Amino acid sequence: MVTRRATGPTSTGAQRAPAPRAPAGPARGAGTRAPHILAARPATCDPKGTTAPVSDRPTTNGGGHNTRHPTGIRVALTVLAALALILGPFGYLMGLDADSHAGSAAEWFTLAFGAAVGLPFLGAAVATVAGDRKAALWCLTLLAWPVVFVSAIHLLSLGG
Repeated sequence: MVTRRATGPTSTGAQRAPAPRAPAGPARGAGTRAPHILAARPATCDPKGTTAPVSDRPTTNGGGHNTRHPTGIRVALTVLAALALILGPFGYLMGLDADSHAGSAAEWFTLAFGAAVGLPFLGAAVATVAGDRKAALWCLTLLAWPVVFVSAIHLLSLGG
């Protein structure tokens, strides 16, 4: 037989009623979650919601051309391409001529790589978001430029 020890002010061993509990809800720490996620959905609610069908592609007027400000996108991509074409070889040449003990050569090579590789990827991402596939492909073709200018610099003995 199990006997319970009396707790509280009475010594008769009478059981107390459990303390009232808070209504069931999210656990502690869950207050940061969005309340609509934690709330129960009615049985008639569509689990995906009711929204009108929306296309991610740009609208076209019969010709299949990009209509999301194609001139502005092309101008921005031209600027990025020009920076990649100029800063890549410039940074590489400055890195070859820099004093390696001062650490500046590494900084110039980083600039060259970031410009020659990073800017074409940035341009391709911008063109893809704008829906301009042709411009995105042209930006990706700029990734061949580092191979061209590094080979030319070393074959023509232009660097340091």
